[in-house]
Amino acid sequence: MGHEPPTVAIGLLAGSERFKDTAANILDTGEFVVNLVGEANVEAMNITCIDAPPEIDELKLAGLTPAASNAVRPPRIAESPVSFECRVLSSLVTGPRQTAVIGRVVRAHVDDAVILDKERCHIDTQALRLIARMHGSGWYARSTDLFQIDRPTWAAWQEENVKAKPV
Repeated sequence: MGHEPPTVAIGLLAGSERFKDTAANILDTGEFVVNLVGEANVEAMNITCIDAPPEIDELKLAGLTPAASNAVRPPRIAESPVSFECRVLSSLVTGPRQTAVIGRVVRAHVDDAVILDKERCHIDTQALRLIARMHGSGWYARSTDLFQIDRPTWAAWQEENVKAKPV
């Protein structure tokens, strides 16, 4: 969502009769971890959204490895190429058993294999091969169709447009 301070926004959908465990835990503790998902782990990610009872460990069910976080209590997922340890800045219940959460990133973990320039914090975005859950009925998106356009500046815009107009 932003980088000064680093923030993320997540939407958490309803379970059948209660908040899903992720939403309940975030609202109860004020801490969470966002684990980005690469194509290699899409099947496991899909298992983690199962409607299991609260006593079931979805990470274990999916065959994923919990890794200790450094700044928050919830674990991160070792198989994730990028994990953000977060503290809640704000949350808003947007409907029955659904909520939106804005969190401040207090620690980031990035797989060395996708780092282009450690000093400048540049990451090989395409190498991440990320998957995103689009909505609750099983739709996902790949991040493989990327393109880049330089952002214009007002000074450059004015210079180009002044040159283009005859006097």
